[in-house]
Amino acid sequence: MTIGVKLLKNKESNSDGYAIVLRVSHKQVRREKEIGRAFEKDFDFQTGNVLESHPDFEVLAPKILNYKLKARKIIASGITNPDEAMRLVFGENENIVRFKDYSKKYVAELRKMAAKFEKLGEIKKRNNLLGTAASFENAINQLTACIPELTINNVTYNDLMRFRKRQELLGNSKSTVHLYLRTIRSLYNKALNVYNIKAPEQSPFKGVFDGLKKKSFAQRKKYISKESVEKLENMEHFTQSASKYTDLWLLQFYFAGVDLIDIYFLKKNQIRKGRVYFERGKTDVPVDLLVTDKAKKIIEKWKCTDKNSEWLFPWRKDHNGYKTFSRRMYCYLQKAQEMLNIEVLPAGGNLGSKVARHTFATIGKQKGIDAEILRELMGHERDEVDNYYKDRFPEEVRDKALLDIIC
Repeated sequence: MTIGVKLLKNKESNSDGYAIVLRVSHKQVRREKEIGRAFEKDFDFQTGNVLESHPDFEVLAPKILNYKLKARKIIASGITNPDEAMRLVFGENENIVRFKDYSKKYVAELRKMAAKFEKLGEIKKRNNLLGTAASFENAINQLTACIPELTINNVTYNDLMRFRKRQELLGNSKSTVHLYLRTIRSLYNKALNVYNIKAPEQSPFKGVFDGLKKKSFAQRKKYISKESVEKLENMEHFTQSASKYTDLWLLQFYFAGVDLIDIYFLKKNQIRKGRVYFERGKTDVPVDLLVTDKAKKIIEKWKCTDKNSEWLFPWRKDHNGYKTFSRRMYCYLQKAQEMLNIEVLPAGGNLGSKVARHTFATIGKQKGIDAEILRELMGHERDEVDNYYKDRFPEEVRDKALLDIIC
């Protein structure tokens, strides 16, 4: 008897790729069951598992590995009945799983992958995974505090509405409740795939989000005026140490609105010949920008002086260190906003690190900068990687646009 995982390239694919099946064969009898979907580029035919490029790698890879381990034990036991082997691989009670149990496994896997990326020096990927793990853990903790024994295969609309009403009674905002429900839905969909649970004809989430309107585009895209940017540039701080927070905000702006995490974890070798090179953490799109005089001044002020360190800035690089810095920066930016009487447009709000990105984009649009040039400067995703390189604007064109916006 043989048991293996196959990608059925000879069968019709859908938007998620070809079927991945676990196939049991003995003599002329064959049994198989779909356990996932993948495209050829995301599947390792030698190992019979998905590659890290697969969008659900952290869920699907351990699932397939678990089936393979069971298959080895079954073959070693001498069982030759394919139907019996399938029953033992998938288990009669495998579809009965609680949200809190699957969440625990999923979060543990995310943290395991984060540790792997830390060893590889992929600090931004580590932080993204740890952030995702914390988000899932928080949402499921909230859910299980309301319905402790809720199972994936028996969740109902009424269960989810009960959870929603509890969150509203606790005083959480609509956007917070919306985020919790989105996170729970994401985990639910992953679990359906992992445990081969047949999805109900009507999703239990249908109608649950009604009335939980997300923020409008105008509200989400907060920015400040060029005059307010100049106030931050000329601000007199009470202490030298406190100035690093507004300096980092300005450096975000000077680097085309790059996310704080991408600046915080810059390495010395990413600054070369007057340019900065990085991949935007959110999209993995490569970006190279002119290091202007304004940016140089901030880098020189705060750069790490330890010759043995690879990091451009000296602050702690563990996940908690970054989160602490980020929180302190947010608090200090509120103080700076109050001291300088800075108005966040278009409808008010707090000055945060994300405002630097929207400010760069807004000023660029106001100055008539070509939208595609802005996309390149800011590291937006392109439809195809090849097109990103093929259609790039000349360096001097991008540099001129950057200077027009920040100067």
